[in-house]
Amino acid sequence: MLRFLRNLLIVFAIVLGITFGFFNYEQVTVNLLWSDAQVPLVIVLVAAFLLGFGLALLFLVARLLGLRTNLSKTKKQLKDAQGEIRNLRSMPIHDA
Repeated sequence: MLRFLRNLLIVFAIVLGITFGFFNYEQVTVNLLWSDAQVPLVIVLVAAFLLGFGLALLFLVARLLGLRTNLSKTKKQLKDAQGEIRNLRSMPIHDA
């Protein structure tokens, strides 16, 4: 049942994308600072989406690497603390 719903959602997204592209195919002028270009609006929108997705993915990977570094430092601190606790437990208790 879940596979059917997933496939139905994928088909709906594809049909929606094709419809979106069909109705937004008029030519627009894009100023690239050094030149002007006439391209379909749907191409501009897809390029902007992909650029935003790529930048978000880049920031996500950078954040993930930072969190993994933090996790490895924390694991090392935990291992050191557990070793210290093990050593303290093995020490004899002296009453004063």
